[in-house]
Amino acid sequence: MQALKNLAKKFVALKAQENVVPLEKLVYLGSNFQGYYVPDNYLNACSICYCVGAGVDISLDVELATMFNAQVFIFDPMPYALDHFNTLIEKTERGEKFSASGGDGKYIYTVKRSQFDTIQFLATGVWNEKKIVKFYSPSKENYPGHSITNLQKTEDYIEAPVDKLVNIMQSLNHQHIDLLKIEIEGSEYVVIEDLLRDQLDIRVILVEFDEFHHREGKVLATINRINQTTNKLLKAGYKLVHSLSFYKRTFVRADVFDALKNK
Repeated sequence: MQALKNLAKKFVALKAQENVVPLEKLVYLGSNFQGYYVPDNYLNACSICYCVGAGVDISLDVELATMFNAQVFIFDPMPYALDHFNTLIEKTERGEKFSASGGDGKYIYTVKRSQFDTIQFLATGVWNEKKIVKFYSPSKENYPGHSITNLQKTEDYIEAPVDKLVNIMQSLNHQHIDLLKIEIEGSEYVVIEDLLRDQLDIRVILVEFDEFHHREGKVLATINRINQTTNKLLKAGYKLVHSLSFYKRTFVRADVFDALKNK
């Protein structure tokens, strides 16, 4: 039985690496559980970064600001996400340590109060239309992961506002996004399809396909859905430059990919 499990893990790991085109000079940002690999020679103080989905771990979001001085916009309509953000600011002002609450809780934020000048929190979700929707509760108590698609098949929910990415960009007067992180508990399929339909100018996309963590044994069906969306991104001109075995992925648009290769 153990041999079969090991074989299945190897199969999943190999499938996760399909279509990966490695890019040199990637750097890992964020905590062990909520971080991503991003190009380390791409972002700067003029860069616009959208981080969709915050929960109680904004380690990546904060490091985009502290390491690159990028303009960071965090989107999450859940009350606990805003509480976490405000608590981080308060702790920072008092010179106290504060940890990200996701994963093992060992990640300690390292940020100065002045660096919050380039970080803005917006209490809205991202979807394929503007409306009030139900965010269904996770099955685990105190787990910060409400889902529009009811990824964990629960009955309780919180109602909150969502909007299309194109509308949000227009309201913020942004013509492009240098980096977009999508970590939204199963809604990534819909949001990616919507942004591709609207032909938005987005250069780097970070996404975790959360269904993989809740696949209930349906490995092949889950991987097929992930690959369908991945193929849409590839067809739209993105390169898959990094993928972890649990389908946390980094996509870089081909023109940016080529420019970074030549740096």
